[in-house]
Amino acid sequence: MKKRTVSVFAILIAFVIFLSGCEALTLNSPENLVRPPKLSGEDGKLQEAFEKAVSEKGEYILKYPSAGEYRSAYIRYDCDNDGNDEAFVFYSLKTEEMLVHMYMLDYAGDEWIPVSDTPGEGNDVYSIEFCDLNSDGIDEIFVGWSSIDSKANKKLSVFCSQKNSQELNYNILAIESYTAMYITDLDYDSEKEILLALINSTSDTYTTEARLLKMSESDNSGYQISAVGQVSLFSGTTSIMSITAGRADGTRYLYVDEVAGDAYLTEMLYWDRENNTLASAITFDVISVASSPTSRSLPLLCRNIDRDDEIEIPVTTLLQDSSIVRKKTQGTEVITITENVYITHWKKFNDGNFTIADSYIKNEDDGFIIKYDEDRMSDWCVRFYPDEGMSQFFLRNNTENPDADNESVLLFTISAVDVTETISESTLLATGKNYQYAYKITETGEEYGITRSEILSFFSISE
Repeated sequence: MKKRTVSVFAILIAFVIFLSGCEALTLNSPENLVRPPKLSGEDGKLQEAFEKAVSEKGEYILKYPSAGEYRSAYIRYDCDNDGNDEAFVFYSLKTEEMLVHMYMLDYAGDEWIPVSDTPGEGNDVYSIEFCDLNSDGIDEIFVGWSSIDSKANKKLSVFCSQKNSQELNYNILAIESYTAMYITDLDYDSEKEILLALINSTSDTYTTEARLLKMSESDNSGYQISAVGQVSLFSGTTSIMSITAGRADGTRYLYVDEVAGDAYLTEMLYWDRENNTLASAITFDVISVASSPTSRSLPLLCRNIDRDDEIEIPVTTLLQDSSIVRKKTQGTEVITITENVYITHWKKFNDGNFTIADSYIKNEDDGFIIKYDEDRMSDWCVRFYPDEGMSQFFLRNNTENPDADNESVLLFTISAVDVTETISESTLLATGKNYQYAYKITETGEEYGITRSEILSFFSISE
């Protein structure tokens, strides 16, 4: 059965992208517009006020944050909760393109008033966030700056407010290096802290650490940001995929998903109330990522899979004698490429130990999941053929007799078929958005007890 069909519309879209892609991304990209299109309404007034303020400096290029919630060069946000937005504009002068600025304006009296023009700590903007760290009703500003000198690590500027009757002023309270950042209340005091994870690759080996920063009053009646805890992370970490906050066993944790060479792992950080410091819940051999109980072979992120308000950690194990079989054209030859198939176990952390909440085998190409039952499937193996949209499930021959036939026996097949095709109702298993799924049980499968109802009991669509 034919798995995929390509519509004329899709071909036309691809053709348009092919023709316009390079020019659209280069000549007309936001960074290359010296003057952006005119905005309207309040945004138009903001643009006029900004352009008037920087006109004496010369031509400029707008800069756009590459991550986070705010992706515009013009960002409006009510920092002081007075009902009027403040505005932040990121730009670089054409004469100094390697330095990005943040221009702040305040809205008062039906007009935008320039407040400050602050040079950044890089040649681009990574992200901007707002959060009230000291519970004074005025949000601090967190700007991540990126640089062409370092693709992974960034600089963080924390701007703290000093409000008087005339205007809202912001001063830089801290400048910190970081690879990944997360803001949350980790120490149960109803005020948020900043977790910064940093990979230091200046030496021959990587070193990774996490620091928890807290805002507090200083001796001169102002504020300061200082580290209240620090912990070493796995030394082999080469990048950080994500940081997620959640609970497990009644404790708040920050789950740090990391890349370590060709493997992945998660570390769990928490506030040790007994020792009043940042701590790690998982200890393992610093030499081998395999010693971590959270190591896996796939780039999966922690998440709450069962809606119980607790985060689960994905861990993978190899499914014996199983493979993904792909065809690839190399010159005039068609070669076969095989990949491993893994069981993904979602683990809960409870009282210092991990328990499995759910396990499944996922066919990423064909968009379905097989819930893994160890009792029923321990002697199963699978073969996925994504080019054909076919998945075969076998009973593995576990005999130790060297003279016996060691070939696995086919139990049943699941085929992913385009939703526009017609298939027999007697073979239909399920229908999804992109595919409908057909099944076929062999005689051996029937003898083994495989039925359509059983397949449906562990089959689910993931597309």
